[in-house]
Amino acid sequence: MAFAAYSLPAETYGAETAKAADAKASDVFTATKVWDIHLGFTAEQWKAMEPTQGPRAPRRQGGGFLQGPDGGRNGIAAAFGIQFNYVRADLDFGPWRMSEVGVRYKGNGTFLTSRESLKRSLKLDLNQFQKGQKLAGFSQVNLHNSVRDPSCTNESIAYRLFRDCQVPAPRTAYAKVNVTVPGLYERKYLGLYNMVEDVGGHFAEEQLGTTKGALFKPVTPNLFGYLGEDWQAYKQTYDAKATLDDAHKKRLIETCKLFANASDGEFAAKVGEYLDLENTARYLALTVWLVDLDGILGPGQNFYLHLHPQTLKFGFIPWDQDQTFGQFPRGTAEQRVNLSIRKPWTGNNRFLERLFKTEAFMTTYLARLKEFNATTLKPERIGKLVDELGPVLREPMAQESPERLAGLNKALAGETLSVVMGPGYREPIQAKPIKAFVGARWNAVEEQLAGRSQGQALGR
Repeated sequence: MAFAAYSLPAETYGAETAKAADAKASDVFTATKVWDIHLGFTAEQWKAMEPTQGPRAPRRQGGGFLQGPDGGRNGIAAAFGIQFNYVRADLDFGPWRMSEVGVRYKGNGTFLTSRESLKRSLKLDLNQFQKGQKLAGFSQVNLHNSVRDPSCTNESIAYRLFRDCQVPAPRTAYAKVNVTVPGLYERKYLGLYNMVEDVGGHFAEEQLGTTKGALFKPVTPNLFGYLGEDWQAYKQTYDAKATLDDAHKKRLIETCKLFANASDGEFAAKVGEYLDLENTARYLALTVWLVDLDGILGPGQNFYLHLHPQTLKFGFIPWDQDQTFGQFPRGTAEQRVNLSIRKPWTGNNRFLERLFKTEAFMTTYLARLKEFNATTLKPERIGKLVDELGPVLREPMAQESPERLAGLNKALAGETLSVVMGPGYREPIQAKPIKAFVGARWNAVEEQLAGRSQGQALGR
């Protein structure tokens, strides 16, 4: 047991765990639900959870600067050599209690921003030390601190919009997180977290309709770049989330060869055999409309690829939406609002360059942008989603700090937000909150679809 003062008899834990496992995911992940979470650590475990510093990760062919060490996490913190460690803790999650839960810090940019505070993002692995523990079918829970989102609304609403547009995407809820560490903290309130559904087996079963196939979380500015016939050259870049068989590896390498080596004619004729073009068009239509520049349009991270077991086509799943709605600092706020729908990426991106030259893709992509702009992405509809969260978030954010409450109130009023980015940024950036952004973005997309504007290309 991690912390005797909060431990229960083993048979009680077993009963509570069974009830947690029987809960429905749709009840746990309700957008307006705020869960009470308490984590009990020993002093030794709390200290052991502190990240360790290893050597900087090596640069790999086609991998960019965001890859971690071989077999480890990817992302900017991992590339700097920062390593997270699982420790044991006791967990109270709403009415359920579990012991021997694995807990570690998580995140990259958000970790670096929050490194000097107690409120860091957390990964809970119910199965890490005690096999078989689950909550509503899930063995892992993601708690995101949203330190770069003053409103704490971006992830909830962005994922909702993806799902509304028939793109598989995580569900969300909120959590008030408290910790107890004997001699240090007694139910210390860390703050309000975004609780985001884990993209794993249960997610795949419910939203993809299959637990077979393969799931990857790539980190590369050169997606589907050809690196030769040896799988080891691809392993860290594509970061498979389960054991791959040879057929999965072969299909990925075949896809890379097509994107890298095929002529324009061959590429146009065959791309639909390797990519789910409908899913890809929907995913990119939303990603471009929301101006998510910290993902596939930028450094090449923060999304999943799913290889379907029957069609052998790759599809996209969004991830890490805390700085979507044009809040990631590339160009000015006005330039981001007017981001081009025909050349939306920054830097060189051969994958998107080839895809956006392909008529079969572009026809579907532009049709989906037009459809979504006329329906799901209407500013008044998105504004109502923001307003629904206001009353839910106000009390837990006020309890966290006056600054957090002020950020929420500004977002609800549509006033410019000051976003603290952390290391590498001399001062906070100014960004439009959701309400102010979506009205301007809707008009910018409408003008481009009508041919009255070319939009703004951001270059590097």
